[in-house]
Amino acid sequence: MNTSKRLWARLRSFSSINEVHPRIYTHTHTWKTKTGSIHFFSTGRPFQHNPNNNNNNMHKKIHIMGVGNIGSFVAHSLAARPVSERACITLLFHHPAFYKDWNRFGRVVAVKRHGIPEQRSGFCINVLQDHEWYYPSEIEGAPDDLVEEEFALREGEEADVDGNLTPADEEWIEHLIVTVKTTQIERAMKSVRHRLTPQSSVLFLTNGLGVLEEVNEKIWPDERERPNYLFGVTSHGLFKSGLFETTHAGVGTTTIGVVRQSPRDDMEDTADGSSTAFAPSTNFLLKTLTQTPELACISTNAIDLFLLQLEKLAVNCIINPLTLLMDCKNGELLYHYNLTRVQRLLLIEVSAVICALPELQGVPGLQSRFSPERLRTMAVGVAGKTGENTSSMLQDARMGKESEIEYMNGYIVRRGEEVGVRCALNYMVVQLVQAKSRIAGRQRNEEVPFDLSKL
Repeated sequence: MNTSKRLWARLRSFSSINEVHPRIYTHTHTWKTKTGSIHFFSTGRPFQHNPNNNNNNMHKKIHIMGVGNIGSFVAHSLAARPVSERACITLLFHHPAFYKDWNRFGRVVAVKRHGIPEQRSGFCINVLQDHEWYYPSEIEGAPDDLVEEEFALREGEEADVDGNLTPADEEWIEHLIVTVKTTQIERAMKSVRHRLTPQSSVLFLTNGLGVLEEVNEKIWPDERERPNYLFGVTSHGLFKSGLFETTHAGVGTTTIGVVRQSPRDDMEDTADGSSTAFAPSTNFLLKTLTQTPELACISTNAIDLFLLQLEKLAVNCIINPLTLLMDCKNGELLYHYNLTRVQRLLLIEVSAVICALPELQGVPGLQSRFSPERLRTMAVGVAGKTGENTSSMLQDARMGKESEIEYMNGYIVRRGEEVGVRCALNYMVVQLVQAKSRIAGRQRNEEVPFDLSKL
């Protein structure tokens, strides 16, 4: 591919963001403030951001990382909005194999309700190949062999970007929704770190706690480089029923809130989580998600969101590890006295840690809200409603995936050490879950597959 075509491919990646011509900054490493002119990018990357540009097109693209249960549901819900209000939804695939499956299954996301699947299409795709992102837009609907040939062109140093692979690596991501497993967040965020700026907003819709600390430590240790963070908690009943298909088993709600970069910023929040101090990208995400009917989404302030996250964490600290260790469905936890005793002891530790957290001191009703008895009632209620379901941790173990135990019971153990509460039982549960996962993985690796029909 000649130089002019390569340059045009690069320039075209900016057309969906700014309608002005991009300017190439070869050595730009400075910025002013989060509301001012931003010029902090890797050396030689062609970016331009004009904070005075009011073109709505730059606020019409949402990237979604992770197409599991939650990711598929969010993408489907956003695609159901009226055409005049619909954002351009871009799904981020971390391997060309996902794009191959995407073509084979009709390039649609489906949500099944009452046994009837409803399909949505019209999504944009970014595919990660050799640590760079591409739009494989030129061959939508191509046969599988052509899909393989397309990405094979990128193998080897002599390979070049041809017309089938439009570079997306230099395109700035303004709105990102992350729904991958907590164990995959570090790797996932590293792949898009160079595409995010301090003006971007990232919403984490994940289980467990401790993600923010890990992302700040390993991805953005410099506070000035960090994007704006939002976190969310969803109570929708979702489980995987096929590739790019999710079954919506129970209607719930989604609560989102902004995580402030400094304690003083929390004082600027209103009761519903709104603030004029938010970045434009943050306000756009809040407005779009709360006005999407299928999500049943509301916004709240940082403290109330954290309390909701802790309630969900307490329930997950019971249902997920115990169903994995017992290899049973959620409902089985309700009918055995021995398991009931274990649950109570676990929740005594969880309650003690939460009530001792320094950031929650002074919150009205904290002791009663997170008492062991109330947490136990919540866990029993969830186990009863999802009695026939298999917990996500047990599903991951059966598929050979890493568990999220470090972000559930492991989080309680770490915070307990900080506040002087020993969590011996939660620590033991973490070790047992990790041991069982490693034993299962070793057994799978030692299996010798053979075809009985040929004997």
